[in-house]
Amino acid sequence: NEVECEQLVWVSRNAGQNVPFSRYIWRRGTIPIWWGAELKMTAAEAEIYVDSRNPYRGSLQYYQRLSQRYGSKNLDTAVNISQKKTIVPIVCVNLLRSGEGKPESILVQHFEESLNHIRSTGKLPYTRIHLINYDWHASVKYKGEQQTIEGLWKLLKGPTAAVGLYEGMYVSSLRQGEGYQGAVIRCEDSPGAFSLSSFQNGVIRYNCADSLDRTNAASYFGALQVLVEQCRRLGHSLDFSGSLDFQLGNRFSSQGNSGAYAGPLPPGWEKRSDAVTGKTYYIDHNTRRTTWEHPCPDKPWKWFDMTFEEFKRSTLLSPITLLADLFLLAGDIHATLYTGSKAMHSHILHIFTEDSGKFKQFSVAQNVKITLQRRYQNVIVDSSRQKHFEMFLGMRLFKHLPSVLRHPLK
Repeated sequence: NEVECEQLVWVSRNAGQNVPFSRYIWRRGTIPIWWGAELKMTAAEAEIYVDSRNPYRGSLQYYQRLSQRYGSKNLDTAVNISQKKTIVPIVCVNLLRSGEGKPESILVQHFEESLNHIRSTGKLPYTRIHLINYDWHASVKYKGEQQTIEGLWKLLKGPTAAVGLYEGMYVSSLRQGEGYQGAVIRCEDSPGAFSLSSFQNGVIRYNCADSLDRTNAASYFGALQVLVEQCRRLGHSLDFSGSLDFQLGNRFSSQGNSGAYAGPLPPGWEKRSDAVTGKTYYIDHNTRRTTWEHPCPDKPWKWFDMTFEEFKRSTLLSPITLLADLFLLAGDIHATLYTGSKAMHSHILHIFTEDSGKFKQFSVAQNVKITLQRRYQNVIVDSSRQKHFEMFLGMRLFKHLPSVLRHPLK
């Protein structure tokens, strides 16, 4: 269950004008080792097992493909830029249950062992694989949803900034002799081209067990931080004190927000309100000066440092709600392809809306329904579904279509 995802943000322009854009890519997929799950009618959870013969065969090749696909040096080679060796970070965000006695804990253990095995081979000299274990369900249970989101943001800040973004301009027509900064990638079927000024190097990869429900939620809150940064770099900040007229397919309003930018202050700074006007001002005790402006409103990736409430107060919520709707749809599509049912635990994607409590109440009943659907699909009709997949992919045709003498895909 491996899915590559892309988040593309661009600024609308009139026909013939250059279009600035930003793109970010991440992955979601199950742990890349040989493992399985056996469902039993009497047990609430599936029994997870790992292949005892050679569970890590093919794992090295998997990470080699990731490094080749997401290393910026490979794009540099394609566009004749400097080919110096750069380190490619691959960050694995593991959301499995890791508590003692949990069925998923065996996968956490083998995930770590597989990465140690890969590092010991020395065959990925320019790739750095970093594993982040974050027990999503345990954190939600003991800390609550808001602190779980804040904890995830703290873990993702460094890796997300290190991986970076693609930034550039779509040029509708390349005029000979006109200079563009960075790499220029031409389109075969169009007079236009993409002028890239910066590249993403590496990738963040999310997983849980089947990489459906928890993975969709965690990757949403990671992509949310990236969206805000993409908009900032394109000159359409989602700060409430910034542009209230941002366009992403349609226009948003600032309803539901109040106040100015409420991000954290640097050491030695203090926020106060003017006794007469009530307007917020800031004191720098280091230099004994005051200012009406927040000291670091344009700091890159600054939203990662905010608490949940600070983020909600200082950010335009309409674009965030639209992003949540996109993830709800994508999550249901992935879950339907893999299980024949919608995604579970999706209410957390509505946490920034005023009606988040209603979504949570409805989600409890919905989760029970989906659980029963999945149990029926996996226990009763799994063999039939497996046959459908194999016939569609052209596998084991000697069994399904014995009269066919030749493999059609060959």
